[in-house]
Amino acid sequence: PYLNWYFKLSGKIEAAVDRSKEGREIVRELINDRRNSSIKEDDLLDMLLDARYEDGEAMEDEQLIDEILILFTAGHETTSNALSFTTQLIAKHPKVQEKISAEINTAKELANGDQMTFLKETPYTKNVIEEAMRIYPPAYFIDRINFQDDEFNEMVIPKGTNLLFSVIEIQNDERFWKQPDMFDPTRFSRMQAKDYSGYYFPFGAGPRMCIGNNFAMYEMVLAIA
Repeated sequence: PYLNWYFKLSGKIEAAVDRSKEGREIVRELINDRRNSSIKEDDLLDMLLDARYEDGEAMEDEQLIDEILILFTAGHETTSNALSFTTQLIAKHPKVQEKISAEINTAKELANGDQMTFLKETPYTKNVIEEAMRIYPPAYFIDRINFQDDEFNEMVIPKGTNLLFSVIEIQNDERFWKQPDMFDPTRFSRMQAKDYSGYYFPFGAGPRMCIGNNFAMYEMVLAIA
């Protein structure tokens, strides 16, 4: 915040806004090209274009662009952050690395080239990534803005307040996790155990939970493999 004057005077804010607008126009052109094409690619863009609300209405273009851009973010920047921390933790825990390697070799034999079968046969690898995201969440805080006045724990929250939730603190708090400083991927395979907690939000939660969570998990499992 203390550098706000610099960002304003240097033109960096305007440049960032311009790049954002340029990105949105690129996505808008892709959407229009697909709509004008008679070809069905049966991909994510087609699914979003075909999606309908309960009243039969499609998404407005601006929301469609928002959804596509957040998928790019989920599929690249945050995923690369999560993979960086995951590989660091694997490097520090050779037994985990050996277990992943053994699981992957077995999964390849069982899958016989089928990617979805391979993903189903690599639960430990998925648990390793989940545990890495617990310790080092790629999105270390989540922000929200309340649409109306609210109260929480006797604290008044006026309408339009910026609310920040510290994911990294919640996921490393000993009140919610047993031995939170320990890297233990098996805690995610023991859902009912005392060392597993519902205080886990690497992709957020609720109706605004990250739309790219499943895509990101599949991508990361394949990358680690």
